[in-house]
Amino acid sequence: MKMNVWQQLVRCWRADAFSPRGFLLRALVIAGAFLAVHLAGLRDYTSVLNGTIGPAADWRTSSFLGIAYLVIYLAFVIVAPVLVLAAGILTVWQRWQNRKL
Repeated sequence: MKMNVWQQLVRCWRADAFSPRGFLLRALVIAGAFLAVHLAGLRDYTSVLNGTIGPAADWRTSSFLGIAYLVIYLAFVIVAPVLVLAAGILTVWQRWQNRKL
């Protein structure tokens, strides 16, 4: 039976948390979130880290947006590659286990 794109997306979204598909899905969500905040221009707000206000006139807003960008950036740089590597290792492990049986 051939599934359409919507059915494939729903199937992928319902993947187990500790499966290769689940790891890749979470890495893609992190990448999508980073793309969204980067295109929104939140990188300018990271100037709060050195004590200056970003484009917003309010310290609270600048601080919140700068920290939000920083957290999503670190997740994109550190967590997403680890999830992709874990998906690859788990896929190889599962295939090796299936051949062994």
